[in-house]
Amino acid sequence: MEKKDINYTKADATHIVFPVTNKEEHFDWWYFDAHFDNGDHFVVMYSLNDTRLNPRQPSVRLNIYPHGQPEVSKIKLYKEEDVSISYEKCDVTLGEEYCKDCGDYYEFYTMIDGYGAKLKLKKKNHPFTTEGYPVPMHWTVAVPSGPIKGELYKGGKAIKVKGIGYHDHNWGEKRLAGAFKNWYWGKIHTPDISIDYSIMIGLDGKIVNPLALVTDEEHLIMAPTDPFDNPNDTSKIEAVINATMTEETMGYTFAKDFTLKGSKDDFSFIANIKLDKIVMIEKSKIDKGEDAYRYLAKEELIVTRSGNTKTYHTDGLHEIVYLNS
Repeated sequence: MEKKDINYTKADATHIVFPVTNKEEHFDWWYFDAHFDNGDHFVVMYSLNDTRLNPRQPSVRLNIYPHGQPEVSKIKLYKEEDVSISYEKCDVTLGEEYCKDCGDYYEFYTMIDGYGAKLKLKKKNHPFTTEGYPVPMHWTVAVPSGPIKGELYKGGKAIKVKGIGYHDHNWGEKRLAGAFKNWYWGKIHTPDISIDYSIMIGLDGKIVNPLALVTDEEHLIMAPTDPFDNPNDTSKIEAVINATMTEETMGYTFAKDFTLKGSKDDFSFIANIKLDKIVMIEKSKIDKGEDAYRYLAKEELIVTRSGNTKTYHTDGLHEIVYLNS
């Protein structure tokens, strides 16, 4: 498939039938996060059929991880008649909350119990989608990395913020439970390059499918769809767990230190990710739900391009999700 033929704007539009016809299986959500210069991390998800609710319904989920302070977690539920969507672009409104594609930037707003944000995320790094490919990922990364600014609201007070943001979109028609035990997901942002990764863990506890999306401002350097674009594709991805830990609240044992390696043609990277602090422990409140962690990690990224090597040291937000069958 020629990447120039992809309509990235429409790939970020609503994909499921709405109002939802299969509330037990179908899902569609838009995810945004940000790492602000003041050290705070911020996450918001706009869902048409929240998979973590019973019964499922539209929702907005908000998490703020203030630097050095406890997590702020909020959710607001909506009826379908309070939601408007578009099948042409990201343009979703739930009550007064919204996220929308404004051309060269996204604007989104959330306010729940005096906490929220109104932010503009500029489109910077090259977008990516699995739309149109014969892969069951149902994933569009509209902004792998881009500058973000606006207002963050804490307890009804507005704070001017700026930093680095990310936006992706997920949809589908069935759950992954029964196919995988859990997965790791996260990203490393630098001024030059962005690494977005996922590591799927099989029911036997072994790594089965590490993936990496590598972008800069102009290029899709590496993508999970590369084998479909080029039958002679040279891409290789490897994940190695270096050390594990057991978290007592939910009892899961997972990697606290792992390495992700990738290469393609004259490009290669080594990403070393070490858990620094768990900031969210979320036990599913429903059967067949998802147990999830979010944590801050210390990141080392070593990138070699055309024989030139550069090392970055960053920190960022990462996730571990367990599927309950």
